[in-house]
Amino acid sequence: MSNNTSTIFTDINSLSFDIKEKADILHFFTYNDTSETDKVKTVLSTIEEDKVKVEYLRRCIKQRDEHRVHKVHAKEEKTFRVQCYNDEGEPLDKFEEFTMHDENGFREFLKRVDARGLKHIDDNNEVPKVISTFEGIQPNQLYCISAAYLMAIKKGVTWSKVEDMVVEIETTSALKNKLKKTFKSPVEVFSRIMHDETGNPIMEWDGILLCRDKVFLCECKHKITEEKINEIVERLKEFPEKLKKAKDPEFKQLSDKELVGVACGSLFPEELKRKSVELGLVVVYPDGGRYSVGMPKKWMMSLCNFV
Repeated sequence: MSNNTSTIFTDINSLSFDIKEKADILHFFTYNDTSETDKVKTVLSTIEEDKVKVEYLRRCIKQRDEHRVHKVHAKEEKTFRVQCYNDEGEPLDKFEEFTMHDENGFREFLKRVDARGLKHIDDNNEVPKVISTFEGIQPNQLYCISAAYLMAIKKGVTWSKVEDMVVEIETTSALKNKLKKTFKSPVEVFSRIMHDETGNPIMEWDGILLCRDKVFLCECKHKITEEKINEIVERLKEFPEKLKKAKDPEFKQLSDKELVGVACGSLFPEELKRKSVELGLVVVYPDGGRYSVGMPKKWMMSLCNFV
C-alpha cells in the first residue's frame, strides 16, 4: 500500500466512515485509474448526507489525480532517432539516437538549432506535420529536422554542432544533479562566455557551474578525443588570468575558488575516461540511457571530508 493511500485511510478513520464506506473508498484509491467511475459515484451516494465526508472525498480524489499526473511526467523519457546531415545541410543515410526527458530539453534543442520542429521520416504529405512539442514525439521513431534547418546551416550550425548542443543540454543537467546530491548544496549556473572591458569575448565554456567553493568548467562534445582532453587541461590553467580580465560582475565571485575541469561526451572511450580521471577531471558519459558522472578517487575522498 502506498504512503498516499495509507494517509488517506488514516484520515478516513478520523472522519468515522462506516466499514463499507471505508472499504469502498480504499478500493477506489488503490485500484481505480480515473476520477469519474461508477465506484466513486456509489461512494458519494452513500455519504451524500454528510457534506464533510463528501468534500473530503472530493479533495482526496483531486490530490490523487494530481499525484498521478506528477508521477507520469516525472518518469517520462523518450528515445528517438534523428536523420544526420552533412555540413552543407544535405541529409545522410544514417540516424543519430537521442534521449530526452522533458519539454524543456526538447524546446532547448529546437531553439539551439533554429528549427521549427521535427518531421516523421515517413511523412510524405504535401503539407507534412511539424512536431514542435515533446509530447508529440513517439519513442523509437525516425525523424528529420524541418526545413527551418536550412536557415541554421546558413548561420553556420552544422550537424556536428547539433550533436554537441544536445550533449551539452543532457550532460550539464546530469552534472548539476550529481553536484546537488554530492554536496547537498545548491548549484549556480553562470553565463558561458566571459568578456573583457571592451566587451570582446575572452573565454567560453560549454558550462560554468559553482557549488560551494568549487567552480566546474565543462567542455561538451559528441565525441571525446585525447586532443580534447588535453585542451581542457590547458584551458583550466588559463582560466585564472582570463578571470582577472573579465568585466562581467557575476564572474567576480569565482575568484579564489578551486577549479575543476569536466569532460562531457556521448562517445567517450573507456581509455580516455581513465586518462581524464587520472588528470583530475570529472567525466560525464552515457550509461544505461542516461548520463553518469565519474569523479577522481582522491578528489572524492576529499569531498567526503568536505561534506
